[in-house]
Amino acid sequence: MPNHALNDTANESIAIYLRSDEAEIDLSTTHKKFYLSELISVNPDTNILVGLTDFECPYTFYTIREGINDNITLGFPTTAFPTGEFRTSTIPTGNYDIDELLPVLNALTCFIDANIVLTFSELTNKLTLTRTGTVTTFSFADTTNCGTELGIPRNIMINPALTQPTTLTSPYILDNTINLAGTSCIYVRINNLGIKNLNSRGDSDGTICKVIADELPDEYIYYRPAEYFYFKTNKDQIREIDIEILDDQYRPINLEGGIFSLTLSLHFSYKRFQRFTREYYLRPPPENRDNTEKKIIE
Repeated sequence: MPNHALNDTANESIAIYLRSDEAEIDLSTTHKKFYLSELISVNPDTNILVGLTDFECPYTFYTIREGINDNITLGFPTTAFPTGEFRTSTIPTGNYDIDELLPVLNALTCFIDANIVLTFSELTNKLTLTRTGTVTTFSFADTTNCGTELGIPRNIMINPALTQPTTLTSPYILDNTINLAGTSCIYVRINNLGIKNLNSRGDSDGTICKVIADELPDEYIYYRPAEYFYFKTNKDQIREIDIEILDDQYRPINLEGGIFSLTLSLHFSYKRFQRFTREYYLRPPPENRDNTEKKIIE
């Protein structure tokens, strides 16, 4: 018998409890594919609704993550190479405060080779880059992926194939403040059920919820919604569930061995026909216009 107000069919609602360490396919620590031993199937006249009703995840991921936001590519002209050289360096993975990060940055090859020293102002929360020598210009290439963390806006980064690295002049105070707070939220995405929620660009990306990351590292992040939402899928059969967890910029997260778990609730409702109330239209809706106008003529 139905056991939820959203369920108006004879099918019982279903709760699916998923643990990341029990996935059939591990694409990463936060991208998993699960395969159900029993097929969930409905009649053609029935919609499957899905909602996330429970989620927990350990805050074991880092502020600086390998391959995500650890890369700096710096361009700088020299006397020997006036058109500029480029150096790429990688920040070691980890959680940093500015006192820990600043000596790490100053030890990177890209800054050493360019004779650039970074300093930090507690008054403005911004980094200043000072280049010594006869040539004092430099640039960040657009392959730099830690702009948010270091306060480097995208609009001052250059494409090395198009622009010489002379756009910034020492001493240069970076435009934005540093941000070492980590991700503000986690997006839970189901990639294969046709969920049509939209992101900031208006794209439909399968995101089922946004979980606020309001805990400290090494604590658990819990989903505490003010209201539960359920979304229509485009499936009448479900056996595979493709789950992905992303940070607040839709970038992959590495839980460094941590395990997340969640509960998906499925409800079933009969499909309805689109209904039009004639009083609200100057003309009949397009799909009914011919028949309606014919009736009016008759």
